[in-house]
Amino acid sequence: MLLKWFITGLAVVCCFIPTLSAQSPALIAHRGLLRHAPENTMAAFSACVDLGFGFELDIRTTADGSLVVLHDSSLLRTTGGKDARSLRDVALSELQQLDVGSWFDSAFQGQHVPTLREVLQLVHDRGSASTFVALNIKDIDLDGERQLVQLLGELNLFSRCFAFDQSEDCSRRLKQQDARVRIGRNISRASLNDALEQDLVDCFLLTFVPTVEEVQRLRKAGRSAMMNYAGEQARSADVWERAALAGIDGLLTDYPLECRQIWREMTAADTVLKINEQHVWVETPWGVPVLDRGQPGAWDHMAVDNPYVTVGSDGRLYCFYEAQDRDFADGGQEAIGVATSDDGISWMKLEQNPVLSRGEADSWDQTVAKLPSGVVKYQGRFYLFYSGRNGEQKQIGVATASQLTGPWTRVSQNPVLTGRADHWDRVLSTHPTAIFRRRGQWQLLYRGMERRYAGQGLGLAVSDDLLNWRRESNLPLTPLQQEIASLAVVREQGRWVAISQPLDLSRRRYWVSDDLRKWTQSGAVNFRASVAAETLSAPFLFEGVWTVLYEQQDRIYRAVLQPEP
Repeated sequence: MLLKWFITGLAVVCCFIPTLSAQSPALIAHRGLLRHAPENTMAAFSACVDLGFGFELDIRTTADGSLVVLHDSSLLRTTGGKDARSLRDVALSELQQLDVGSWFDSAFQGQHVPTLREVLQLVHDRGSASTFVALNIKDIDLDGERQLVQLLGELNLFSRCFAFDQSEDCSRRLKQQDARVRIGRNISRASLNDALEQDLVDCFLLTFVPTVEEVQRLRKAGRSAMMNYAGEQARSADVWERAALAGIDGLLTDYPLECRQIWREMTAADTVLKINEQHVWVETPWGVPVLDRGQPGAWDHMAVDNPYVTVGSDGRLYCFYEAQDRDFADGGQEAIGVATSDDGISWMKLEQNPVLSRGEADSWDQTVAKLPSGVVKYQGRFYLFYSGRNGEQKQIGVATASQLTGPWTRVSQNPVLTGRADHWDRVLSTHPTAIFRRRGQWQLLYRGMERRYAGQGLGLAVSDDLLNWRRESNLPLTPLQQEIASLAVVREQGRWVAISQPLDLSRRRYWVSDDLRKWTQSGAVNFRASVAAETLSAPFLFEGVWTVLYEQQDRIYRAVLQPEP
């Protein structure tokens, strides 16, 4: 019952993480799920199978020649210090009476040293295509080699297992018994060429982060490109991400749950369709706003602009936008509203608009609350980023809500990112861009200015909780002379693509980045609109078409990306 609860609990945790793409590498859990269950036990291996992981195990021989799964040559550690004998001195019948689970936690009392047959039978009966098994051969004799090959053949597991860490002579004997046996080996970059020249190694367990070219070279040679990144200290989100981007086939790790979460965060926001810079954005419908100003006296009568679009869990589009009721000279105010749509063309404003107005007197956002962006859901709540100003300084704040339609409440930590008086980013504002998740941290791109609308550059801040932010660099990520102004950024196929929005719209360009830190200017943005298209939302895919909303003449219009007619 406790084991069933343990596995079910882990499965529940994982179900809240978005689904991996079909191209994601296989994860091979070192000694089973060793941080959550006693290593090399049926509890650990069963959890791996239920969670969709492969696993690594260690093979040794008992006194009576049985193949069992145990890492150490001695029983001392896994019996909690109760039995110090060498495994070679214990027969299988006596071995299986020993408790090797209680040392880890009393919930696992009664776990025994499993036979190799028990473990591989589990894989045969309940494993999936992703259940790869790395067979770490610690101590077996010639008869053990024969047993191993016979067992793999009996259960038809040659394609899902590979043996590694054995001597080269042992590897050759296994191959001679059956050519279907797959041999693995730890390979450094220095030994890569020599290993490729041999016919013996099928699975390259790389001990370094490979390049895309190295992975492709291995695949072309008919080898599996895996990575051995096991060990308690081998816990780098950066390494996990770089390995996945290189296209490896699998990764051996002590932290499969954490690694999978990093990979899923990488792929969750990725789209399957790239933005073609040769195509043109065409206003659709032509000359007709999809979101218009309100009636005289309404909170949004003077202007609706600066749209930010997100897709809700209901599949509907939610447009957060900034609006103004009348001229500032007449006491006008700016606030934030929400409109919803099922098709991107017909939008319905919420009756409760505005959902966020300017702050109270003497607050950091007492003058305006504007430029909504970066709506994300985290731990059951939505976080909305926006710009506020108090008459002296523009800064960035956050409001939260339990649903996209609000009500929205400012957080007590506001402003969460402040301008710096003696730096290039004295004045701050948000971009019409999502908050991205990378390397296990939240990433906020912001617009910094030496003064309002002059000396404008791109900044990056990171956070663990969406409330406490720190700058990644004291310097702008793009040259100030570029004056990129607002940057509309989207993630697609492992990279980020952005559209700059300078005051001179003829200088609007695409920018690309692999890591949100280094940005390269690309081609010109081809845009056809009835009037100059000003601030764009970040591009979003809707029904298979790249789409943007944008402001022109204080109304919001729509454009789609299409080939040149």
